[in-house]
Amino acid sequence: MAQIILSGHEVVGILQANACIPPQIMEITADDEEIKLKVRTDWPILKSMRVGMRFAGYDNGCLVMQLATNLLTDKFNWLVDRMIEPLRLEEHGGRWEYPRLYIDVNRLVQRQLRGVTVENIVFQDGLFHVTTAHANCTACTGDSEGQEDISASRAAPV
Repeated sequence: MAQIILSGHEVVGILQANACIPPQIMEITADDEEIKLKVRTDWPILKSMRVGMRFAGYDNGCLVMQLATNLLTDKFNWLVDRMIEPLRLEEHGGRWEYPRLYIDVNRLVQRQLRGVTVENIVFQDGLFHVTTAHANCTACTGDSEGQEDISASRAAPV
C-alpha cells in the first residue's frame, strides 16, 4: 500500500500528460477547492461554458466530483446534460448523474500503470490523498505460490 498526495494543479498536469482530457475541454485549471473547466459546445450562440467541479468523495472505485452550480446551471441543468453528451464519458470510464460526475479511476490508472489499484481518495487541506494497493494482493501477502515463483527465479541459471 502507498499514499500519493497531489495538488489540484498536479492532478491536472497528470491528466494532460497522459491525454486523459477529451478534446471538448478547451481549458482546465485548478485552485485549492475546485477544478475549473471551459467546455466547448456545439451551439452557435453559446460556444463554450465554464464550469467548476468540486471533490465530493470516493465511492465503489469512482472519484465523485460535484458540479459547482451557478445561476446558469441551476436554471438550465438540461443544458449541462446536453453539453456532456458529446464527451462520451462511458468510453473514459465515467458517468454523469446531475450534478455529479463519477470517474472510474482504476480504469484510467490501469491503462498506464499495471498492478496498482486506487483504494481511496480523500481531499484534505487542498490536496488529494490517493491510497493505492497492489492489484494482486495475494502476491503481496507472501502466499506459498508467490514464494515458489520467487525461489524458482532465484535458482534458475543466468
